[in-house]
Amino acid sequence: MDNMKKNLNDLPLEELHSLYGMVSEICAEYVKMTDNYSLATGDKNFEKVPEEIDGMIKNRQKFVSYKIKLQSVLINKITDEMSKYE
Repeated sequence: MDNMKKNLNDLPLEELHSLYGMVSEICAEYVKMTDNYSLATGDKNFEKVPEEIDGMIKNRQKFVSYKIKLQSVLINKITDEMSKYE
């Protein structure tokens, strides 16, 4: 994780923003797919999910963790940049 953050810190702000946008879109798609499964089946607690849905849930969580990491780096970079104008 530290190595990933180090590499993310090296990316220009524009690339980070673009990557964050892509990851956010993927997260949104997984949210739609898993929520639609829940609505269609009534399995609100995801207690009896097929293997493919379980895979979607795991991928959703993975991409949410990516989004959180990217957001953290973006916030730090923006804060650092804005502090130059204070």
